[in-house]
Amino acid sequence: MNVPPSSTVRKVRYLPVWEIRLRLWHWTNLLVVLLLFESYLLFNWHKELGLTHPTTVFFQKIHIYLGYAFILLFLGRLHLLFRGAPVSRFREIVPEFKGRGLFRTLREEIHHHLSPPRDAEGKLLPPADPGHNQLARFLYLPLLTVVIPVQIVSGILWSSVKWGFWPLPFLKTLPDPLHHTINETLSNIHAACMYLLLGFIGGHLFGIVLHEVTFRSDILSSMIHGSKPLTEAEIPEYEKVTGNRLPRENEQT
Repeated sequence: MNVPPSSTVRKVRYLPVWEIRLRLWHWTNLLVVLLLFESYLLFNWHKELGLTHPTTVFFQKIHIYLGYAFILLFLGRLHLLFRGAPVSRFREIVPEFKGRGLFRTLREEIHHHLSPPRDAEGKLLPPADPGHNQLARFLYLPLLTVVIPVQIVSGILWSSVKWGFWPLPFLKTLPDPLHHTINETLSNIHAACMYLLLGFIGGHLFGIVLHEVTFRSDILSSMIHGSKPLTEAEIPEYEKVTGNRLPRENEQT
């Protein structure tokens, strides 16, 4: 493989990547998800925690109201997928196969992260991912298109069955054992999706730490201030994604 000169690969520029709307969504969504999980644990383990019935009901309803906030945040993310800045859009969470099959793409992306190539000076070369990480896209896509929609629908229906909330309040009046069966089924589906979401968060954090330790990428703080340190090798991909051509050192400014 032809390796670019070290001076070209290692020269780093801090460039704006994450728009403010995406950053606000990211941290607000994380907070809401954690509060949803906490409220779920409180009412699901109410007997072990010794909570009274009114307290348990309170946490169940708090969970539902937080769920509405989660739905609004999801709709906001859908808006960014189609109307956001270039790096926020749908095409930036879809994995790029570049003529490779699914398993070959996964194998090569995993190998690049666990055993990355080195430049002429022996320094590790990060993947050319100015926006969303190519490997993480295999989690982002099913999360946003399957897991979260199923979680939202099951949660809305559960609130109708349990409390008679919109959109199907009549479900609360269904006779047993049908009412109990539907309630348990929806509750189990909803809980399974939440654990999948928490698994994604755990994998996401692991990937960030691994990337940070391996490449010294400053990737975590980039979701705070919006700029990522990109090597010169990543600039062409950054220009392709954003549509902005950056001046080169040999060009007049």
